[in-house]
Amino acid sequence: PHSVCAFQVHASQDAETLTMAAYGATTPFLLLARCHIKPDVDVDAYLAAAAEADAGVRATEPGMLHHTFDQDPDDDRMFVWSEVYKDDASLLFHLTNPPLTKFVGLHSETYGDGFSIEIYGTLDQATKEKFSATGFPIKYFDTKLGYTRVNDSMCSIM
Repeated sequence: PHSVCAFQVHASQDAETLTMAAYGATTPFLLLARCHIKPDVDVDAYLAAAAEADAGVRATEPGMLHHTFDQDPDDDRMFVWSEVYKDDASLLFHLTNPPLTKFVGLHSETYGDGFSIEIYGTLDQATKEKFSATGFPIKYFDTKLGYTRVNDSMCSIM
């Protein structure tokens, strides 16, 4: 059975305190990695490299709840990895997982001319520091309110 994690701020509560307590290292979040490829790159070759990375991630990362590679409708050379992580530990594993590191290397050295990351959801400060140390351009959008559905019967914060 699924439970709903609801995070609501009441007038008598300090919103920042509740956010810090409700969101962090053990809550799911969304990552968007925007990848642009060079004009002379074969799109099919790039898609094959992405497919190999996707298969490797699927086989080795149980904490990756959603993993798709989406093409921009207005720019056929812009792609977005849409990823939902179970928690911070799942992201930290992903960052060192060989299928990802191989794809990132190929993107940087062969295919890409642009790469940026956005995180939607609050990560633990230590996770942010480790992720930021990778050198990727990252923008963090911390959660202020909302809910998530997860397989955790202990997940009710009101």
